[in-house]
Amino acid sequence: MENPEITSRRLTATVLGLLSGAAGFGTLMLAGWLLYRRLWGDSPTALVVIVLLFGAAGLYAGWLLGVIVFSALRGSDNGEETPA
Repeated sequence: MENPEITSRRLTATVLGLLSGAAGFGTLMLAGWLLYRRLWGDSPTALVVIVLLFGAAGLYAGWLLGVIVFSALRGSDNGEETPA
């Protein structure tokens, strides 16, 4: 099994991908919290539903955003061209 080299480019792409994914997750969780506070400020059942729905959507959106940022910043290996 090959041991991939950790370059500064890959490390930067990883860190920024993680940060953008966390920002995507946090944004959706904040939107869910604001919706909860506006509509059902005292219902624990509604809070659980909001956390589950917005949490699942936030995890997916954060993962997708992180992958896009990581892929865009990392680029191709060894100067290879990507197929069109």
